[in-house]
Amino acid sequence: MGNIVNFKKPDMKKLLMAVAMTAFIVNSAQAAEPAAEVALLADVVTVGDVFPGVTHDAAYVLSPAPAYGKTMTLSASDLKRISDAFNLGWQPVSGLTQTSIRRASQDIGTDKISAALQAALAQKLDGQKFEALLAERNMTMHVPENAATDLSVSDLRYDLARGEFSAMLTAGNEEKPVTGRLIPVTSVPVLKAQLQKGALITAEDLDYVDVRNSDLSANVLVSADQLIGMSPRRGLAALKPIASSDVSSPVVVKKGEIVTMVLKNSEMTLTTQGKALESGAVGETVRIINPSSGQSVEGVVTAVKTVSITSPGGAGI
Repeated sequence: MGNIVNFKKPDMKKLLMAVAMTAFIVNSAQAAEPAAEVALLADVVTVGDVFPGVTHDAAYVLSPAPAYGKTMTLSASDLKRISDAFNLGWQPVSGLTQTSIRRASQDIGTDKISAALQAALAQKLDGQKFEALLAERNMTMHVPENAATDLSVSDLRYDLARGEFSAMLTAGNEEKPVTGRLIPVTSVPVLKAQLQKGALITAEDLDYVDVRNSDLSANVLVSADQLIGMSPRRGLAALKPIASSDVSSPVVVKKGEIVTMVLKNSEMTLTTQGKALESGAVGETVRIINPSSGQSVEGVVTAVKTVSITSPGGAGI
């Protein structure tokens, strides 16, 4: 007889465990992992967006995309259902696992929206100025990343008696309705930079700011002509409305300095020099002493270091 070879009976329990472990390792290696965050550019959400590692059914549409600038969240159970439906082999390791999908966009903020509305209102309300106060604070308009962000305003309606407005905003292909209040404002002259007491205010010193009429006191100066040539009574801050009590005519004759005294009548004009006993602005009356006679006279300040004598008396001018 030949040699007899004895085969050992296989341990089926161990064999099945080995096959199961091999299958688990293979499936784990092939299982796709969901993305934690997705910046979506398309109009729909696909399997490939959620599970970027898939090699099949990646283009299958799961849902419409969220609105521009908005976010949708898939929970661990949502992700498990997708994995099971497409045989992706993914299992959540935590119930806190989720995928955040945000529709990529450009954001047009409140400042740009308000500026567009102000410009549209200025064209409609010629000669009247209003502040457009948006009903939705911190309004943001979301448009596609590749879209133009230039805003146009249409269907602008307003009621001045009630102080209300409505309009439609358009940027790219996106539209957004907007409503708000109309607040009457007045442009008032202000200083570009701080000025000290006694300085002379010129046209180059001035700028304008819009002030709500409800915040405008009765003595605020609203014309540049009321300020040019005037002088601050005290230091004045920049970009603040200026009251009539804040300024006065500049002092052009100073106490103690030598000034020209002028006396005019129908026949002649006489001039001489005197010493100012008081300081004064144009139009104010000051006393002047005539050095030659030692007597004082009164005169009206007409220009820098110049006084027109109104009561010569015995001054001998």
